[in-house]
Amino acid sequence: MRVLKFGGSSLASPERIEDVGRIVLDAARKDSIIVVVSAFQGITNQLLDSARLAEQGDATADHAFEKIAARHRAAAVALLGRRRGARTIAHVDALGAELRDALHGIRLLGHCPPRALDVTASFGERLSALIIAAYLDRLRPARFVDSRSFVITDDHFTEANVLFRETNRATRRTFAPLLRAGGRRVIPVVTGFIGSTTDGRTTTIGRNGSDYTAAIVGAAVGASVIEIWTDVDGVLSADPRHVPSAFVLPQITYEEAMELSYFGAKVLHSAAIAPAVAKSIPLLIKNTFNPAAPGTWISRKGGADDHPAKGITSITDLRLLTLRGLNMVGVPGIAERLFRALASHRVNVILISQASSEHTICFAVSDADAAAAIQAVNQEFRFELQHQLTALDERQNQAIIAVVGDGMKGRPGVSGKVFGALGRHNINISAIAQGASERNISCVVDSAQQSRALNVIHQAFFEARKPLALVVVGVGNIGGALLRQLHQQRAYLLAQGFDLKVVGIANSKRFVLDARGVNLARWAEELAVSRRRMDAATLAREIAKLELTNAALVDCTADAAIVDAYPDFVNANLHIITPNKRANVLPWARYAALMDLLRRRQKHFLYEANVGAGLPIMSTLRDLIASGDEIRKVEGIFSGTLSYLFNAFDGSVPFSAIVRQARELGLTEPDPRDDLSGQDVARKLLILARQTGSRMEIGDVRVESLVPRRLAGGAYSPQFFSAFAAEDREMGQLLRRSEARGAGRRYVGTLDGNRARAGLAEFPRDHPIAATKGSDNVIAFTTKRYSRTPLVVQGPGAGADVTAMGVFSDVLKLLHYLPH
Repeated sequence: MRVLKFGGSSLASPERIEDVGRIVLDAARKDSIIVVVSAFQGITNQLLDSARLAEQGDATADHAFEKIAARHRAAAVALLGRRRGARTIAHVDALGAELRDALHGIRLLGHCPPRALDVTASFGERLSALIIAAYLDRLRPARFVDSRSFVITDDHFTEANVLFRETNRATRRTFAPLLRAGGRRVIPVVTGFIGSTTDGRTTTIGRNGSDYTAAIVGAAVGASVIEIWTDVDGVLSADPRHVPSAFVLPQITYEEAMELSYFGAKVLHSAAIAPAVAKSIPLLIKNTFNPAAPGTWISRKGGADDHPAKGITSITDLRLLTLRGLNMVGVPGIAERLFRALASHRVNVILISQASSEHTICFAVSDADAAAAIQAVNQEFRFELQHQLTALDERQNQAIIAVVGDGMKGRPGVSGKVFGALGRHNINISAIAQGASERNISCVVDSAQQSRALNVIHQAFFEARKPLALVVVGVGNIGGALLRQLHQQRAYLLAQGFDLKVVGIANSKRFVLDARGVNLARWAEELAVSRRRMDAATLAREIAKLELTNAALVDCTADAAIVDAYPDFVNANLHIITPNKRANVLPWARYAALMDLLRRRQKHFLYEANVGAGLPIMSTLRDLIASGDEIRKVEGIFSGTLSYLFNAFDGSVPFSAIVRQARELGLTEPDPRDDLSGQDVARKLLILARQTGSRMEIGDVRVESLVPRRLAGGAYSPQFFSAFAAEDREMGQLLRRSEARGAGRRYVGTLDGNRARAGLAEFPRDHPIAATKGSDNVIAFTTKRYSRTPLVVQGPGAGADVTAMGVFSDVLKLLHYLPH
């Protein structure tokens, strides 16, 4: 015996009902079945709205009724045909007339008591079951069954309580003859959601009560399984509207299902579990739109699972109220007074958290119950509140996040994983509650943080690969090379357990964002047609709306405006990775404020490519300091551009021509004066100095500029090279004088304690600095440990690919830093 319940979404249209018919007939070929149906999708709400409109005397009530009647008549015609379905259509019209009379009575009274509301609401299931039974009967014997004939309740209208002794007897009596009528199996099609009092008055057993009806029937007739057919593949690990990576749970226990349902999971009505639990009848959640999906099996045993948690769910639109006062400490009965008062006002308390000695008691209620809850507390504690011995605090726009799973019992570290994940993502917790069963850990957060909280906890418990979303700003030489490297290494990163995707790309004019990931095979085309105009602050706001869990800004520009917006990106919960040196050379007050913000927001700031492009200069310096070494001197060639220029300049070609060639090769900044001025080297010296703990400013670095004063100002233009050619003679003379002394001339930077200098210097031909090739950097660290022979790092220090490699290495570091 199987009981199959179909919800409103499964009955939204005649086409959907035909799908239901195929599922029912397939089940009936194998087993005896009972079908329980809800109203067509949206009909219950329309019926209740019609009743309220009629109560107000609103003429649009007639229009609302006509829409309901027309929809059911059209469904009957579509499924049965006008001639063959004439009898059923007449029954539909008769029920429609009965509904019109009920609404007319409400209008005449100008009042709609709960009893009349239940009568009005009952028509949805009665019409639905009538039409579906008639449709099935064309294919196999089926019969309409009105659940009011066997679901016996009290008279608490709209939320009636089932009288199980009477209901079970009536249910068995109702279905015994139907299941073997005339020697053939007849398919009963039962109205969900409705019942009747012992004297025959129509009641409803709560919204979504069709699940409950199915469980009542299944328990009474001893069904082998109760199937709940809905519009998802089963019970999911989280709400997919908030958590795109949510997946179907193949098997859970009754208790886990009850907790998930109570805390917001919409697949199953929590009351439906109780009759099934009493008879140990499993429930199976299936998808009408994907019958082949295995669904979720709910039973006493949940099955083996490596995950301690089974699901993460939430309830929103809550108010958190806190009763506090020193006079409450050690006074017995405070909690009893509070919750008795709330119960007397019919306030449903969703979560409770209490400090020791009852000093503070906080509890969450729905927004709908908040006014009644505040009134109840004000009345019960009026004396204490009047004399300011007690206070009631109110926190609006709250949401409960609940982590549920039988595997959490007795397992250390589960709470730490939940709260650690929230803390790392700067999600503040307003209250915490955990039941003695250890099956549920709940916390209250601001509603604005609900989606991100669900995602970070889901990621911590369920996602095998560590995710990271990148927003790449600046797609010139370095940014373009980085995007190419990320695209090429996608398979490698996945194999290493990293799910890295680029969700945003921006140039100076426009940006593109896609939370699913930008297609790196055609990012340039997507960016070119984007209508989203680039503004750093706007980009930060748009990223914040995506509520990404692990995300980083990759700033591949040399733009001060992007650096100015770093606080916006950090507050949007992004780490920062950049070869852009401007942040690290900000005036000390701004630099310190940025570093403090990064610490407070627990965000990483990675800038290996600030010095030495792809060379491990910054990491080497950090490791020396971390290991307790003492930095005495750092010197060398810090500019790959200047290294290339002086290695290539042998007098055979004018110096200005070599500068032009370097720019064409992508070895210079967009404006070559940034390199020739020595400011690039000065910034690198300042970055190293600040890494050692110095509070040096950029003005403290002595710099020798190679740009003539007459060319230093104004905007860069290609005419720069022809104007710069006037200096070629002087550069040639300097070269010849150095060669005559058997030396080479190089542009070097030196950091010696709190003194820093950047400028030209001569070195013997056999000196490591004079012996560099191409665009090599060579940096020597003289330390307490490396005092006689410096520690030397040497290699290419310029070029888009090697700089992008340095940025890529920072991306990998961040992936390793992030907790799983």
